[in-house]
Amino acid sequence: MSCRATRSLIVATMLCMLPLRVFAADVAIVSSSDIIPYNTCIEGIKESLSGVSLQTTVLPEDPEDALEAVKEIKVANPRLMIAVGPQAAFAMAKEKGSPKRLFCMILNPDKLLKPSEAFPGVSLNISPTLQMQKIRETFPGRTRIGVFYTRQANQATIEALAAEAKKNALTLTAFPVASAGQISTTLESKDFSVDVLLIIPDEQLGSTKIVEYIIKEALRKKIPVVGYNSWFAKNGAVLAFAVDYKGVGQQTAGLARALLAGGNQEAAVFSPPAKIKISIDAKTAEKLGVQLAPAAIQQADEVIK
Repeated sequence: MSCRATRSLIVATMLCMLPLRVFAADVAIVSSSDIIPYNTCIEGIKESLSGVSLQTTVLPEDPEDALEAVKEIKVANPRLMIAVGPQAAFAMAKEKGSPKRLFCMILNPDKLLKPSEAFPGVSLNISPTLQMQKIRETFPGRTRIGVFYTRQANQATIEALAAEAKKNALTLTAFPVASAGQISTTLESKDFSVDVLLIIPDEQLGSTKIVEYIIKEALRKKIPVVGYNSWFAKNGAVLAFAVDYKGVGQQTAGLARALLAGGNQEAAVFSPPAKIKISIDAKTAEKLGVQLAPAAIQQADEVIK
């Protein structure tokens, strides 16, 4: 017997050993891993779908075993399957047809799911509209927004941010880089003249070492940094966004209720998270001599003083 066949047999045996009620649920929640962010999201789903029969399965780490596990869950024919995290969504996308499907807790789902395999859900991508609005509201008089990015990974994101910047009377200056080594050259260039530096998720530029360097150099130039998760709020960013994972679960549950009620699943709509925590580091802003709007400070979820 081949290794793959052996793995499939083991996964099938393990699933069959579980109580029958595991596959009698209306909604099968399939989690990529047993980690706090995913569990917090699942908590939000369960709270918002009280009264609905639910069953949660954490996928095996091996990709082939994960595919087999999803296949077995699908065979039991729940009314709806919810993928939590990229591994679960990827495995679920390989299973065609019913039942209805949703995803959540995925950054850049358009890069993970092929158009022919995509299904709707709630991503971790913060809305460009919200980012530009909060930058305008937080930093009065600062209109030139700079951002590093790689074209292949984030060209569409940059175009969306630029469009929203224009709506908010801001100018987005995007600095494309082919490698992390080009960042220092760009920072020292005479063409690098910005009022705020926005950092976005980018696989090629997203290592902690690179991000720490960008923040350090920006602060040296008295340029406030805007970051996309809670880590930035503790590491020098004046303005930081953070996705509310439980809120993502609640938002996903809302989509689930609509589908369970007979809603049509035709378009693969990737909804941005609705609940975002805003952190402002007033202490760093003061050191930089950066003026912050009082209203923005009052409305922030967290203010570091």
